[in-house]
Amino acid sequence: MASSALASCVSARVGVVPRSAAAAASSGDAAASARRVGMGGRAVSAPSSSIQRRCGVRVRVATSEAASSSSSDVRMVTIEENAGRVYPTNLRCALQVIVPTPEAAADADAGRSLSDYMRLPVDQYVGIELPMGAEMKRVAGEDSLFQLEIPGLKFLSLEVKPVVRVRVRLIGDGEKVMTWTGQSGFPGGKSPEWREAEATAVYLAELKVKKAISEARTVADTNAANSGLLKETPMGRAERDDVAMYGPCVLIEAISCRVEGKAVEDLKLNDFFTFRGTTCFRWSSKGDKSITGPGLRRLGPGGDDESNSGHAKVTPIGECKAGESNITGWTDIGVAVDPPGPFALLPNSFAEGVGDAVMKATLKSLQTVFLKGLGTDYAKWASDAEYRKARELAAIAASAAANAEAGAIAREGASV
Repeated sequence: MASSALASCVSARVGVVPRSAAAAASSGDAAASARRVGMGGRAVSAPSSSIQRRCGVRVRVATSEAASSSSSDVRMVTIEENAGRVYPTNLRCALQVIVPTPEAAADADAGRSLSDYMRLPVDQYVGIELPMGAEMKRVAGEDSLFQLEIPGLKFLSLEVKPVVRVRVRLIGDGEKVMTWTGQSGFPGGKSPEWREAEATAVYLAELKVKKAISEARTVADTNAANSGLLKETPMGRAERDDVAMYGPCVLIEAISCRVEGKAVEDLKLNDFFTFRGTTCFRWSSKGDKSITGPGLRRLGPGGDDESNSGHAKVTPIGECKAGESNITGWTDIGVAVDPPGPFALLPNSFAEGVGDAVMKATLKSLQTVFLKGLGTDYAKWASDAEYRKARELAAIAASAAANAEAGAIAREGASV
């Protein structure tokens, strides 16, 4: 089940949330509905069933971009639009968390194993309560997209609220997907051959500019000639996006992001950064014999085991005994920045060191609390038939509400 992690490290099956994680409905509210504010302050309600009320779950349907953020006019920066760009400052964090998750043999035999739970459809992911005021919400009209918001992150004197949109999907047994990592690869993701070709292009452009300047007759001609100069791409830290991840696992990938805060607009920070990241949740369960099987595999294009770079070098948080069922969360994230304003004066090594520490502390708190909550939710799911039914009904209601919101937004757009 599932981040990201990015900041993203935690992604939840956000169909329902535990009653304890939200304000309880007033005792006189027999309808017991969950509310969602849409575009222009519109509110949409999704009534809950009697089963949902008895089991203490409610539909989480805060899905529209307007509802997902108080600064929804700030656009999300997509990963694709920054593909290939290398920034001068690059933050990195890799983390592995292991949480023992008791699994009764009777539950495994009855089709309620940890494996069965982790393989539930994405629309049954439950909104586990997160620390630090973080919140995960559905994206309207999208079955596999969720939005993670983490308020109050501080980098020196700058306080920001990261907003990361992630895709959550179940990777089947033996299935392979290509993923990003910031723990191995070439500087900036550029091969030595690419760097050599760029250096040649920069040199040839410089010769062309020198010739044009020597022939220039006016200041305008000289300025026009100088515009032909090329700059070499910053080196950056190692990264690559050609690492194969093999299932079974739940994979969360960053799709787009933005940051919010008082100084963000003045610094135009969203024009100067991008976010990359993957979070993967793997389980060891009696249900599918994964308790005795191999761990999560990440293989590079040459067949090298990427599991032994980055993640394996990080001391895991938590431990479990041999043969004990558990959930393991792996997160690999990176933030690339072209420091704006006064932050550009900071030594790069200092900025990266502070940034790495802030990300690690945040990620450790989010992922540890989330996985423990996930284990608690599994225990309830495995032992309580009414709770399983309530979750299923709540997921259906949340999906319907999200689709209704997407339709309302589309109609409003068409009418403008």
